[in-house]
Amino acid sequence: MKFQIEKLIIWPKNSALSPRTIPFHLGKVNVITGQSRTGKTAIIPIIDYCLGSDSCAIPIGVIRDTAAWYGIVIATDTERVLLARKVPVENSGTTEFFHSRGNTIEIPNSIDKANQNTDGVKKLLNTLCAVPYVQRDEAETGWNKSLSFRDLTHLVFQSQEIIANQSILFYKTHQPEHKEKLKVWMPFILGAETANMILASRELREAESELKRKQREQEKIETFSNEWLQDIKGKLAVAKEYGLYAGDISEKIDRGEALRISRIILAERPELPKTTVETLTQAQSEIAKVQEREAELSEKIAIIRKRQKDMDALWENLSGFQNGIKRKISRLGISEWLRQNRKAANQCPICGGRDHPDANSEIEKICSALQRYEQNGVFSLDLPPAVQREKDELGKALRETTEELQHLRSRFDVLRAQDTEAAKYQQQINDMFIFWGTLKTTVSLIERLADDGDLTTLIRDLKERCERLRKIVNASNVKQRLDRALQEINIATLNRLKTLDVDSDYQEVPPRFSEKELGIQILDKDGSWHWLTEVGSASNWVSFHIALTCALQEFFVAQTIPTSSVPSFMVYDQPSQVYFPKTRIKTLPNEDVPSAGETALVSPSEGVSTEHITHEDAPDEDPKYDDEDIGAVKKIFQTIATSVGESKGAWQAIVLDHAGKDIYGGIKDVVEVEEWRDGKKLIPEEWYK
Repeated sequence: MKFQIEKLIIWPKNSALSPRTIPFHLGKVNVITGQSRTGKTAIIPIIDYCLGSDSCAIPIGVIRDTAAWYGIVIATDTERVLLARKVPVENSGTTEFFHSRGNTIEIPNSIDKANQNTDGVKKLLNTLCAVPYVQRDEAETGWNKSLSFRDLTHLVFQSQEIIANQSILFYKTHQPEHKEKLKVWMPFILGAETANMILASRELREAESELKRKQREQEKIETFSNEWLQDIKGKLAVAKEYGLYAGDISEKIDRGEALRISRIILAERPELPKTTVETLTQAQSEIAKVQEREAELSEKIAIIRKRQKDMDALWENLSGFQNGIKRKISRLGISEWLRQNRKAANQCPICGGRDHPDANSEIEKICSALQRYEQNGVFSLDLPPAVQREKDELGKALRETTEELQHLRSRFDVLRAQDTEAAKYQQQINDMFIFWGTLKTTVSLIERLADDGDLTTLIRDLKERCERLRKIVNASNVKQRLDRALQEINIATLNRLKTLDVDSDYQEVPPRFSEKELGIQILDKDGSWHWLTEVGSASNWVSFHIALTCALQEFFVAQTIPTSSVPSFMVYDQPSQVYFPKTRIKTLPNEDVPSAGETALVSPSEGVSTEHITHEDAPDEDPKYDDEDIGAVKKIFQTIATSVGESKGAWQAIVLDHAGKDIYGGIKDVVEVEEWRDGKKLIPEEWYK
């Protein structure tokens, strides 16, 4: 996937000035060379800021004070995209963005207002780089959050404090939240996992958890089922005594047969035991008759009470309506109001006239008609006599039925007290209904274990689902693909180390990149593996950083199905820093260093005290290299250029360094973009002078 930087633009606060534009070459090693304090180190924070960083590391001072917007133009396989972001406010990055897209991009002379925000830009970048929205867990928390374009930016910047660091390989990974998330997603970034695998893995965990729950539930039910089967034989015999089942029951009955018989018993809810009256004593026969009549009376009482409730509701509605009408008529009193107003004012209460010859008689006619209407209205609202009559009859029926029921229950108590067999019979009735209810609940539970039961079917489906998902996930295949990817990266890293200034011991065996620790391991002469932190010399550290980042870009741009989502560019800031400054020093007399007036070249890493050092070189002067250092720095440029060239320009490098054209000039695929010396800097002087 192509994602390279074509331009960097800074818009001035002074709208009368033109934007500052720095062009970059695609598929090349772009070099910005210059002295210290010219703005080279601001390039990485500006690009990162325009790519949606939550924080802003752009240096304060002139670079912020004179700028209004920062922007970059991104080149992809299909289009150009301009992303511009407003200068940060105090310590916080702004959310205001301006963006445009197309085959070609016209850089505006000024930006008046934003047309996008940070969230929108992040979504756009995710789309441009085809970063899939995949959740490893249902809860989007911590390091398991979905991978985003922002996570991939850690792999494309090598800032000054990172490129020669023996403990940290990637940009911002000194922060645990960035490092841990990158570790979680590294198998996907390296192509060992796909989005479908991650989704399947998450679904598999959920399915396996659900399967375990259902299997535990099934085990409990089956245990209960076995216990139930041992007990059911005796209960079915009791059911036969109750007359609930007339067939034969085998001693070797299995669960299926027991369920079949139980379903027959449960097919019809028993009202009373099916034993005949002839098999009972006279008292038992009387009890049976009493119980049958009691059931009839109980049902009749329920019907009467329902009817009473309905009549009470009707009575209440009619009474409420009648009272409401009476209140309205009483409140209005139109006929009486007309008479009183006519007499009090001696004029027509409607039109106010006094000269109508028959006013009194006409108004009296109106009042009489209204009065008759009011009286009829009240009379017509009397409650129908049939309602009260029905209420009385229902009350009488309820009293008679209740009295009969009380007599029956008294008679039942006497009969049961007289005959122990009757008491036994009554207990049998109670036991029968308890047994029937227990049987119904148990059968409902046991049926879930039948071949067509819901639980059995669900467990079978879950097992099939887990098996299908395991084939997709295939953890062993993921490990094999990851091992192959790491081996390929390690071999490519060794190939780049062979052309860098690194100890010869480290140019024989491929180092090991650990995706779990985001670190590099090196094999010593004794066959032991050591982390980079145990390797001496800053020149070795920077060489491993250069070699690994080149190897990673070569690996990413070579991925095809699917293509890698990692942006295809790298920015290196001061890769030659470990080889300078070689500061010319003068020492005071009587010191165990060169005599007064003599000069020597020393490096800050050589341990010479600086208390008696005076600098002959001004701070802004270019560094002084010896022949060996020149060769080492040339190797850095040559190695990066070779990697870019062998990838046929599929990735792009931007190098920000003090080194000049005398070091990298003539190297194929290396292009000097700008030289910031003699007053030329990132921010033009006319912006602030």
